[in-house]
Amino acid sequence: MKISIIGYSASGKSTFSKRLAKHYGIPVLHIDTIYFSPGMVVNDKKKTEEKIREFMIQKDWIIDGTYRYLATERYEVADQLFIFDFNRFKCLYGTVKRYFKYRKRQRDTMADGNPEKLDPSFIKWILWDGRKKDSKQLMKTLRQTHQHKTVRFTNRRQVDKYLASNNIEKI
Repeated sequence: MKISIIGYSASGKSTFSKRLAKHYGIPVLHIDTIYFSPGMVVNDKKKTEEKIREFMIQKDWIIDGTYRYLATERYEVADQLFIFDFNRFKCLYGTVKRYFKYRKRQRDTMADGNPEKLDPSFIKWILWDGRKKDSKQLMKTLRQTHQHKTVRFTNRRQVDKYLASNNIEKI
């Protein structure tokens, strides 16, 4: 089984992907762990793409993260697609909640050397910069092109209902 999960920052993609990985017993790649170096420095695009493609060679996988450059390719080969299309204020709430949960600590879904932070630039990313026209268009296009294998979530209740209906336990 191959699963691709995309969506806006702090919408719950990583937690969802960890729960699916545990439930199905398949490996998960959190793109943030290979996209960033310490200090939130963006890694070389070609190296990041190589690592994603190497991961995609496996028989089964879950890939968590949008990373637009290979999103279309991942969606073509994925058996199941999940889009986290949450309202910007729900994502901001998720960011604040996550900050207080992991404050000054390292999340396992983030690259080493990047403890949880909440600063004006990240808030700006959540509310505006991460929601540019091309991101919105990508999600819309993928949803339309692959509607037979896509599940779109617009709020946490829908996510919880999906997980409960598939007997996927909390971690």
